Amino acid sequence: MKTSTEIRNGYLQFFHSKGLPVIASSSLIPHSDPTLLFTSAGMVQFKANFLGIDDSLKNATTCQKCVRTTDIDSVGFTERHLTFFEMLGNFSFGDYFKKEAIDWAWEYLTKTLGLSPDRLYVSIYKGGIAPRDEEAYNLWLKYVPKERIFELGEADNFWTMGSTGPCGPCSEIYYDFGDKGCKNPHCDITCDCGRFVEIWNIVFESYNRQEDGTFKPLPHNNIDTGMGLERLCMAMQNAKNVFETDLFTPLINRAKQDLHITGNTKEEVSALRIIADHVRSSSFLIAEGILPSNEGRGYILRRLIRRAARYAKLMGNDRPYLYTLVPVVKDIFAGLYPEIDKNLSHIQDVLKLEESTFLKTLVNGEEKLSALLAACGNILPGEEAFHLHETYGFPLELTKEIAASKGITVEEKGYEKAKSAAQEKSRSYADEFTKDKAYMMQHVETHNPATVFTGYDTLTDEGTVLMLLNDKFELTDEVNGEGYAVFDRTPFYAESGGQVGDKGIILADGKEIARVDDVQKPIAKVFLHKFSGLLKKGQKVSLAVNAALRKRCMANHSAIHLVNAALRQVFGPSVHQSGSYVSPERFRFDYTLSKTPTAEELNTAWEIANQAAEDALPVACEVRPLADAEKLGAVTLLGETYADPARFVLMGGSFAHPEQKYSLELCAGTHVKNTADVMTVLVLKEGSVSAGVRRVEGVAGYAALDYLKNVNRQAEELSVRLEVPSKDVFVRVNAIADELKEVKKRYLQFREKTLAAGGINEMSFTLKNGTVLVVRNAEGAEPKELRNIADTIAQKYKQALIIVTCDKEGKRAFVVKTAGKLPNTDAAAVAKQIAADLNGRAGGRADFAQGGGEAKRPWQEFIDGLKGSL
Repeated sequence: MKTSTEIRNGYLQFFHSKGLPVIASSSLIPHSDPTLLFTSAGMVQFKANFLGIDDSLKNATTCQKCVRTTDIDSVGFTERHLTFFEMLGNFSFGDYFKKEAIDWAWEYLTKTLGLSPDRLYVSIYKGGIAPRDEEAYNLWLKYVPKERIFELGEADNFWTMGSTGPCGPCSEIYYDFGDKGCKNPHCDITCDCGRFVEIWNIVFESYNRQEDGTFKPLPHNNIDTGMGLERLCMAMQNAKNVFETDLFTPLINRAKQDLHITGNTKEEVSALRIIADHVRSSSFLIAEGILPSNEGRGYILRRLIRRAARYAKLMGNDRPYLYTLVPVVKDIFAGLYPEIDKNLSHIQDVLKLEESTFLKTLVNGEEKLSALLAACGNILPGEEAFHLHETYGFPLELTKEIAASKGITVEEKGYEKAKSAAQEKSRSYADEFTKDKAYMMQHVETHNPATVFTGYDTLTDEGTVLMLLNDKFELTDEVNGEGYAVFDRTPFYAESGGQVGDKGIILADGKEIARVDDVQKPIAKVFLHKFSGLLKKGQKVSLAVNAALRKRCMANHSAIHLVNAALRQVFGPSVHQSGSYVSPERFRFDYTLSKTPTAEELNTAWEIANQAAEDALPVACEVRPLADAEKLGAVTLLGETYADPARFVLMGGSFAHPEQKYSLELCAGTHVKNTADVMTVLVLKEGSVSAGVRRVEGVAGYAALDYLKNVNRQAEELSVRLEVPSKDVFVRVNAIADELKEVKKRYLQFREKTLAAGGINEMSFTLKNGTVLVVRNAEGAEPKELRNIADTIAQKYKQALIIVTCDKEGKRAFVVKTAGKLPNTDAAAVAKQIAADLNGRAGGRADFAQGGGEAKRPWQEFIDGLKGSL
C-alpha cells in the first residue's frame, strides 16, 4: 500500500519526467491575489500565467496546500468535505493541451499507480453555452468505453473564473469504489451516494467570456488540472473515506485514545472527523502567522478552533486538548512542510490559549441561553441563536433542542440571515480590491522590470517613468492631477513590513512638478508611487525623499527591533511578532504572549530597550543567503516568505561574531546607523488586543522629543493655572482627582436618596393575592441606577413587590425586586410579563429581575395596566 508521502512525491516525479518544473507550494495567504482570503486551489499562484500577463513559465506541476472554508459546517458529517487539503496539479500556459493532459492522466493512474482501468469513469462537457467537447470525447474513447463516458452540462463540466474572463470545458475522472454507496444497480457518477468519487479534474481553458456573454478564443490554450491528494489516497489505500487514509488515521486514533471513545457511534465519528480536520487546518494557518480574531482570516481560524473544541467537549473533554494533537500533525507531514516543525510550540501555545478562553466562554453561553429562553416568550429570535453559535459555539441544532424542551421554537429565517451576514464578513476581507484592480496590479507587476530601490544608500536619485495610471487605475501616457507612477529606479521606500511608504517630491529641470504622497508594492517587485502633479510616460525625472520624515521612520522602526529583542529577553523565544506599524509619528508592535505580564516585567523590558539605545550599538545591514538566518540565530516573522538572499539587520556585535548581538532580524525596512539615534523609547500604551496577542504603542527619536516637549508645555500651562511650581503639577493634579472622586461619591449617594424619596411619582397598591405593590417612576435617573433605588425603597417595607422604571429616548427600563419573602411572587416572571407589554426583553432571578422595551404609552396608563394584570 502506497503511503500519502509516496503518492505525493510520485505524482511530482511523474510530471517532472514529462518536462514540467516542480514548483513549491505557495503560502496559504495568497499574496499575489488580494481578492482571496486563502489559497483555495493549485492554480491561484499561476493566475498571472493563465491571464497571459506573465510568460515566465510554459508549464508547471505542484502539490499545493489549500484551505476552503465555505463548507465548514458540513465537515464531519460527510465523507468528503475538508477545510485543509492538498491539491496535486499540472498546468500548461500555452504549451501542451487536451491530448497530453488526457494521455498523461491515464498513464499516471493506470500505469504508475496501477489503478484498475475498469474502475475509472470520465465526464465531458455536453455542450450548451459553448460547443460540445467532441475532441475530449474522442481522446477518452482510446481508453474508456463509451458507456463509461458521461456528458454533463455547465454546472459540472464547464469552468469559469467569473462572469467574464478565461473559461472552458472540463473533464473529470471518477473512481468506482464499488462496495459502497446506494447499491442501486443503475447507480452512476451522477449519483451522490459516495460510490463514485471524482479524483481528478482537467480544465481545458480556451475561451475568454465577454461582458455580453459571448466567447472569444484566448491568445493561447491553457491546462489547469487539480487532483485532491486525500481522495487519491482513498483509492490507493482502499479506504472507505478520506478520514481512513494515513493523512487522518494517526490523528483519529490518538483522539480515540485520549477521549476514551471507540468511534462506533454517529456522534463519535463526526466529532473525530471535525477534530482531525480542524486541528490540521488550524496548525497550518497558525504556522502562516494567522492568529484567532474576529475578522478576516483570524475569524475563520477562531471558528475552526472553537468548533473542534466544542466537539471535543461533547465527547467528555473539559480541558484544553487540541494542542496535544499538533505533534501528530507534525509527524504526518514530516519533512514536507518545515513551517510546522519550526513553529510547533507556537502553534500549541495559540491553540491552548484559544481553547482555554473558549471553554470558559462556553459555560457563559449556557447561562446566556437560559436567560434568553426565560425572556423571549414562545419564539427565540434567529439573530440571538446565531449570536450563540458564533460567540459561544452553540450550533443551531443544540439551541433548538434546548429551546424545544421548554416549549420554545427558534426563528430560523433570522438565523440564516445573520449567518449570511457573517459569511459576507469573512468574504469581504479584501473588498477594496476589485477583480479589475487585481488584474491591473498583476499587469503592472509582470509588464515592468523589478524597481531598483536605492533608498538604503541615498534619498535622491534619477528615474524614468515606465508606466502611468490615472486616479481610476487605468493605463495612460500622461497624468495631470492624481495618479500612480512606476519608475525604473527610486529612493522612495514602498510600504512593507509595517513601515509606511515615503513621501517627497518629483523634479524636472530642477523644478518641482509633482508630490509623492505614498508608495506601495501591490504584489512584490514593482513600486507604485501615488502622486499629484504632471507626469508623462518615458519622462526622465529627479526623485527626492522627504529626509525629515524618513529619519523619524528609521528611529521608530529601529525602536521596534529594540523592543522585540527586550521582550524576548524577558519572556523567552515564544514571543513572536504578530504585526507592526511604523510611521514618522509613532510605532505599534503586536506580539504573542500566553500570559498577562506584570508591570515589573514590562518595565524591565522597557529598561532593556532603552539601555540598548543608550549603549550606542552599531547597526549593520547585510544581504546574505537565507540559510544564514538559522545559523546566525536571526528572528523571522511567522508566515513571512523571504527573498533569498535576504536582508539581515544586526544591532550590536558583528556578523563575524553574531553571539555578541543584541538583536538580529530579517527586515527590509529602513533603520538608523546606530541605536543612539533612537535616542529613547517611550512606551505610551501596552495592553491586550486579543487572546494571546498584546500591543505596544510608543514613540522614539525625534517623535519622542516632540512628545516630551508637548508634555512639558502642558505641564507649564497647568502650573500657571494651578498656581504651583512645574515640579508639583502632578502632585496637585492627583490631589484634585482624589477630591473629585470623593465629591462624586457623595453626589451619587445624595442623588440615589433623592430619587428614591417617593412623592407623586411613587404609588403603592395591594394586589388580589395580598401582596403590596410599590411602583416608582425614577424620573431623570439612568437605567443603571434603578437597582440601587429599588434597594433603598425595599428598606422601607417588610414585604413588597417593588417596580422602578425610567424613560429615556423613547425606551422604558425597569427593575423588579421583592422585599421580604413573597412565596407567590416571582420577580423574573413579573419582569417577563412587563417586557411583553413593552415589546421588549427581561431576565433575572425570583428575587430580582430587570428588562426594558418601548415607552409606548404614558407612565400613568402603564401603571393602570400593570395593576390590572398582576
